[in-house]
Amino acid sequence: MGFNTTVLVLNDALTEIENDPEFGKKLVAGIRKLGSTGGIHPGPVNVPVGNHANPVTVIETHHADWTALIAVGGNNATVFFTTYGYRHHDKEVQFRLSEEMDAAVTRKDTGASSS
Repeated sequence: MGFNTTVLVLNDALTEIENDPEFGKKLVAGIRKLGSTGGIHPGPVNVPVGNHANPVTVIETHHADWTALIAVGGNNATVFFTTYGYRHHDKEVQFRLSEEMDAAVTRKDTGASSS
């Protein structure tokens, strides 16, 4: 099935992106940089265009057999987790994803008290 990549585009930079003849090569380089680490990278990869340092950000890459749950906002994105399975349109899988999301963001009580 191949791999999928999540990319965030800042709409304010669309004109610069449209007019940059090297944009395709820059985007591919950003995807390959993140992908070459198996998706494990110290952070997202910014793709500069024109006078913008981060108009396009490569957020993550994963195998098409997997699903990534990602929150996008504030010109950034957070990858909460990736999990095996790609049928995220099925209700049963959506339920499992919501359980995994709950586990990913729930603070576990360590039993320690603060005074």
